[in-house]
Amino acid sequence: MANLIATRAGQEVINSSFVFNFDDQMVPVSGGTAIAGTTRVDFGKTNIVATALDIIQLPVGAVILSGELVVETAFDTASYAVIIGDSASTNRYLTTADRKAAARTALTPTGYRSLGEPLRITITNADVCTTGKATVRVQYVIDNRATINNV
Repeated sequence: MANLIATRAGQEVINSSFVFNFDDQMVPVSGGTAIAGTTRVDFGKTNIVATALDIIQLPVGAVILSGELVVETAFDTASYAVIIGDSASTNRYLTTADRKAAARTALTPTGYRSLGEPLRITITNADVCTTGKATVRVQYVIDNRATINNV
Protein backbone atom coordinates (compact mmCIF):
# COMPACT_ATOMS: atom_id res chain seq x y z
CA MET A 1 0.00 0.00 0.00
CA ALA A 2 1.30 3.46 -0.95
CA ASN A 3 1.17 6.58 1.20
CA LEU A 4 -0.24 9.31 -1.03
CA ILE A 5 -0.07 13.08 -0.74
CA ALA A 6 -2.00 15.76 -2.57
CA THR A 7 -0.48 16.69 -5.91
CA ARG A 8 1.08 20.14 -6.31
CA ALA A 9 1.83 19.78 -9.98
CA GLY A 10 -0.11 19.89 -13.22
CA GLN A 11 0.66 20.05 -16.89
CA GLU A 12 -0.17 22.15 -19.88
CA VAL A 13 -2.30 20.73 -22.66
CA ILE A 14 -0.38 20.15 -25.89
CA ASN A 15 -2.05 21.13 -29.17
CA SER A 16 -1.20 19.64 -32.53
CA SER A 17 -2.77 20.06 -35.95
CA PHE A 18 -2.49 18.74 -39.48
CA VAL A 19 -3.81 20.75 -42.46
CA PHE A 20 -4.36 19.18 -45.87
CA ASN A 21 -5.66 20.26 -49.28
CA PHE A 22 -7.20 17.94 -51.89
CA ASP A 23 -4.04 18.17 -54.03
CA ASP A 24 -1.41 17.79 -51.26
CA GLN A 25 0.64 14.61 -51.39
CA MET A 26 1.92 12.30 -48.66
CA VAL A 27 3.32 8.78 -48.31
CA PRO A 28 0.52 6.44 -47.14
CA VAL A 29 1.04 3.73 -44.52
CA SER A 30 0.85 1.10 -47.29
CA GLY A 31 3.80 2.64 -49.12
CA GLY A 32 1.44 3.82 -51.87
CA THR A 33 1.46 3.69 -55.62
CA ALA A 34 3.74 5.66 -57.89
CA ILE A 35 2.78 9.26 -58.71
CA ALA A 36 5.40 10.83 -60.95
CA GLY A 37 8.02 8.32 -59.77
CA THR A 38 7.28 8.63 -56.04
CA THR A 39 5.24 6.65 -53.53
CA ARG A 40 3.09 9.62 -52.51
CA VAL A 41 -0.68 9.84 -52.94
CA ASP A 42 -2.89 12.91 -52.92
CA PHE A 43 -5.92 13.68 -50.75
CA GLY A 44 -8.46 13.46 -53.58
CA LYS A 45 -7.17 15.19 -56.69
CA THR A 46 -6.58 11.86 -58.46
CA ASN A 47 -6.62 9.31 -55.62
CA ILE A 48 -9.99 7.54 -55.28
CA VAL A 49 -9.01 4.44 -53.29
CA ALA A 50 -9.19 4.00 -49.51
CA THR A 51 -5.93 5.46 -48.21
CA ALA A 52 -4.52 5.51 -44.66
CA LEU A 53 -2.04 8.24 -43.70
CA ASP A 54 -0.21 8.83 -40.42
CA ILE A 55 -0.71 12.55 -39.78
CA ILE A 56 0.34 13.44 -36.19
CA GLN A 57 3.07 11.66 -34.25
CA LEU A 58 1.89 11.19 -30.66
CA PRO A 59 4.41 10.45 -27.89
CA VAL A 60 4.22 7.39 -25.67
CA GLY A 61 1.68 8.02 -22.90
CA ALA A 62 -0.29 10.67 -24.81
CA VAL A 63 -3.98 10.81 -23.90
CA ILE A 64 -6.18 12.78 -26.30
CA LEU A 65 -8.53 15.08 -24.39
CA SER A 66 -10.35 16.57 -27.37
CA GLY A 67 -10.04 17.10 -31.07
CA GLU A 68 -11.83 17.97 -34.26
CA LEU A 69 -11.96 17.60 -38.01
CA VAL A 70 -12.74 20.93 -39.62
CA VAL A 71 -13.55 20.92 -43.33
CA GLU A 72 -12.74 24.51 -44.24
CA THR A 73 -13.38 24.21 -47.99
CA ALA A 74 -15.86 21.58 -49.15
CA PHE A 75 -14.52 18.61 -51.12
CA ASP A 76 -16.38 18.63 -54.44
CA THR A 77 -16.99 14.92 -54.72
CA ALA A 78 -19.97 12.58 -54.34
CA SER A 79 -18.55 11.28 -51.05
CA TYR A 80 -15.46 11.97 -48.94
CA ALA A 81 -15.46 9.37 -46.16
CA VAL A 82 -13.07 10.02 -43.25
CA ILE A 83 -12.02 7.80 -40.33
CA ILE A 84 -9.58 8.91 -37.58
CA GLY A 85 -7.76 6.56 -35.23
CA ASP A 86 -4.35 4.93 -35.03
CA SER A 87 -2.63 1.72 -36.14
CA ALA A 88 -4.22 -0.29 -33.30
CA SER A 89 -7.77 0.98 -33.91
CA THR A 90 -8.43 2.83 -37.16
CA ASN A 91 -11.69 4.39 -35.90
CA ARG A 92 -10.73 5.08 -32.27
CA TYR A 93 -11.66 8.81 -32.46
CA LEU A 94 -13.97 9.17 -35.49
CA THR A 95 -15.99 6.50 -37.27
CA THR A 96 -16.52 6.60 -41.00
CA ALA A 97 -18.93 9.17 -42.38
CA ASP A 98 -19.18 11.48 -45.36
CA ARG A 99 -17.24 14.62 -44.43
CA LYS A 100 -17.19 16.47 -47.77
CA ALA A 101 -19.20 19.53 -46.63
CA ALA A 102 -17.66 22.49 -44.83
CA ALA A 103 -18.30 21.70 -41.16
CA ARG A 104 -16.72 20.91 -37.80
CA THR A 105 -16.87 17.37 -36.42
CA ALA A 106 -15.70 16.67 -32.88
CA LEU A 107 -13.47 13.67 -32.25
CA THR A 108 -14.45 11.31 -29.45
CA PRO A 109 -11.76 11.02 -26.74
CA THR A 110 -11.49 7.49 -25.37
CA GLY A 111 -8.96 7.79 -22.53
CA TYR A 112 -6.56 5.56 -24.48
CA ARG A 113 -2.87 6.00 -23.51
CA SER A 114 -0.82 5.95 -26.67
CA LEU A 115 1.98 3.46 -27.08
CA GLY A 116 3.56 5.91 -29.53
CA GLU A 117 1.25 5.23 -32.46
CA PRO A 118 0.70 8.20 -34.75
CA LEU A 119 -2.77 9.60 -35.31
CA ARG A 120 -4.03 8.02 -38.54
CA ILE A 121 -6.60 9.31 -41.01
CA THR A 122 -8.22 7.02 -43.56
CA ILE A 123 -9.90 8.66 -46.53
CA THR A 124 -12.09 7.10 -49.21
CA ASN A 125 -12.96 9.50 -51.99
CA ALA A 126 -15.79 8.63 -54.45
CA ASP A 127 -14.36 10.58 -57.38
CA VAL A 128 -11.67 13.15 -58.09
CA CYS A 129 -11.77 16.59 -56.44
CA THR A 130 -10.91 20.05 -57.67
CA THR A 131 -11.39 21.71 -54.26
CA GLY A 132 -11.18 20.74 -50.60
CA LYS A 133 -9.25 21.69 -47.48
CA ALA A 134 -9.44 20.33 -43.93
CA THR A 135 -7.66 20.48 -40.57
CA VAL A 136 -7.36 17.80 -37.91
CA ARG A 137 -6.63 19.18 -34.43
CA VAL A 138 -6.00 17.31 -31.19
CA GLN A 139 -5.32 18.41 -27.64
CA TYR A 140 -3.54 15.93 -25.41
CA VAL A 141 -1.58 15.45 -22.22
CA ILE A 142 1.24 13.01 -21.55
CA ASP A 143 0.72 10.53 -18.74
CA ASN A 144 3.00 11.13 -15.71
CA ARG A 145 4.33 14.45 -17.03
CA ALA A 146 4.11 17.37 -14.62
CA THR A 147 4.93 21.04 -14.38
CA ILE A 148 5.64 22.33 -10.89
CA ASN A 149 3.03 24.76 -9.54
CA ASN A 150 4.44 27.47 -7.30
CA VAL A 151 1.55 27.40 -4.84
